Formats: sequence, C-alpha cells, structure tokens
Amino acid sequence: MENGWHYRRDVTFHEDHAQLRMGHAPEMLAILNTIVLGLFAKQGETNMAHARRDFVYHLDKGLARLVA
Repeated sequence: MENGWHYRRDVTFHEDHAQLRMGHAPEMLAILNTIVLGLFAKQGETNMAHARRDFVYHLDKGLARLVA
C-alpha cells in the first residue's frame, strides 16, 4: 500500500529502483528524498519532477533559493 509521499518519491526519484540494500541506507535515502520534496512543496512547487530537473540544471539558483 502506497501513500502520496511514497508515490512522489518513487516517481520523482525512482526510489523503488534504488540499489541500496545494506544497513540503514534505504531509510536514509527515503528521509532525504522526503526532505527534498518537502522543501520543494514549501516553496510552492506543484510539479516535483520539474522542480527536481530545474534544481539540477540550475544548481546555483536552486541552492540560492534553499538558503533564502
């Protein structure tokens, strides 16, 4: 059973295909992805996949928005 956050993490970050299997790595990845999605949502982003691509392609602007 998936909830909205799991679906967003899977669609945006392809979390279900991640190769992390040892220790606490899967939980940490899920936590980090949830934090990133929360930051995007806080800034008013509605399309998380677009927000992620925009952040990656324009890293300087994305980092400036995070610290503002």
